[in-house]
Amino acid sequence: MTRISPQAVRWILITAIAAVAAIYVAAWLAPAIGLYHDDGVYLVTAKAIASGQGYVVNSLPTPVPQTKYPPLFPVLLALFTLVSGNPQWLKLLPLLCTAGWLFLSWRLLMRFGASGGSAALVVLLAAASPGTVFLGTNLMSEPLFALLTVAAMLALLNDRAALAGILAGLATLTRTAGIPLIAASALTLLLYGRFRRAVTFTGAAMLLVAPWFGWSLARATPQSYYGRAAYAAGNIITGLDANDKVLALLNNVMYLFASPWSMLTGIHDLWAALSTLAILIWSLWRRRQLVPDLFIGLYCLMLLFWLGPPQRFLTPVFPLVLWIFWRALRTIQRREAVTAIILILVAMVVRVDYKRLRMLPHGQFPSSDREPNDWREMDRLFAWIRTNTPPDAVIAGNLDPAIYLQTGRKAIRGFVPDFFKSFYLPGGATVAPDLLAAAIFAENASYVVLTPDRDFAESAAYHRSVQALERNGVIEPVAVPGLSSEYRLLRVIATGFRR
Repeated sequence: MTRISPQAVRWILITAIAAVAAIYVAAWLAPAIGLYHDDGVYLVTAKAIASGQGYVVNSLPTPVPQTKYPPLFPVLLALFTLVSGNPQWLKLLPLLCTAGWLFLSWRLLMRFGASGGSAALVVLLAAASPGTVFLGTNLMSEPLFALLTVAAMLALLNDRAALAGILAGLATLTRTAGIPLIAASALTLLLYGRFRRAVTFTGAAMLLVAPWFGWSLARATPQSYYGRAAYAAGNIITGLDANDKVLALLNNVMYLFASPWSMLTGIHDLWAALSTLAILIWSLWRRRQLVPDLFIGLYCLMLLFWLGPPQRFLTPVFPLVLWIFWRALRTIQRREAVTAIILILVAMVVRVDYKRLRMLPHGQFPSSDREPNDWREMDRLFAWIRTNTPPDAVIAGNLDPAIYLQTGRKAIRGFVPDFFKSFYLPGGATVAPDLLAAAIFAENASYVVLTPDRDFAESAAYHRSVQALERNGVIEPVAVPGLSSEYRLLRVIATGFRR
């Protein structure tokens, strides 16, 4: 077999890094903000903090405390909004966090025994994942969570228990998914007989985390989407009946094991899940490490009981997942063949990224292969609303945070997503027209906005519900000059709904 020279591998690696970096720059330059819903909620909360209104969701007609998301990412984002509201400036925060996370992941893998080149290949593959690009170039909290998680593990390996606890606590203040990190780290210290360090680590973490949980419990709101009730409805244990629990759990097992293929190539069928399971068993048989395997195991166990596909939430630990496979592949003698396979896989992932980049000129880097909203059309719609509606108008729309951010008008979603029907029952997502009408009347909404929202499972159901209200004479279309037919504004003209 012809050997690949180290110089050739180095140049191929540099070329791949440059290609991935170019993808990130192009995605970061996209002007859209608030088109995924979560990023809009983060920015709404950040602006409320920056304006001195507190940790609230003030885009709603009646603001409520923000008890759904932990505060660290919105607080940091608030500092950015004090400087500028420019999308590129705001999206610099997750981009910088992504760069820091990938660098620390490279260092962490070397601490686990990888060579510099091997660690670079693993990190490059994780960086090229479309999900990583999406999260790193939009206002999402996962990059900050990933950065703090890896930093906590590095501090733990350096025998700095207090610092590791602080970082793990901050990670949990970014996403509650940091709880498995605290549990796994404390358990690891106990298994190694380091009781005092386990107490120091856990105490430092809980000193940061406990006040947040206490504050959110004390300010629990009945608001079903933006309150803590969303967590109860968003997990299998408390949110579903017994039969539905089994169906959701079985689907999550398949989603989880198919995730590595799905995150890299978009393949997410049963065969992808079975192949991942087989490779995982072989990898753990060939080479096991208590750290990070215990953390990954607890983290994935948590994802199994969360409603919805786990790909997005697996992204922050993706380099560690890839490391499980890579450290077993390193035992194969033909290193050049393994390196070539990884580089070919990187090229395939970059090609997937490039296909999604073609959707970018007027929107954002999509989180799936579905075309995202066209930002030019959204901007034209928002401009008309700003100019032609009264300042006290309330608007209903699936992307209610974006409506508020771009128009200054209070906004409601008008429905609570049914995650079980959206993710586990094909065509089962339901937005009941009578419930949507009731929400519109309860909040005195004056207008309803319809946009394609192609990345939302419940979008089609929402469109059907709005069309039912239109047929029943509850709302009527408003002519917006130059607007595409996929983007609609409707005026509320009735106060009742006939089934």
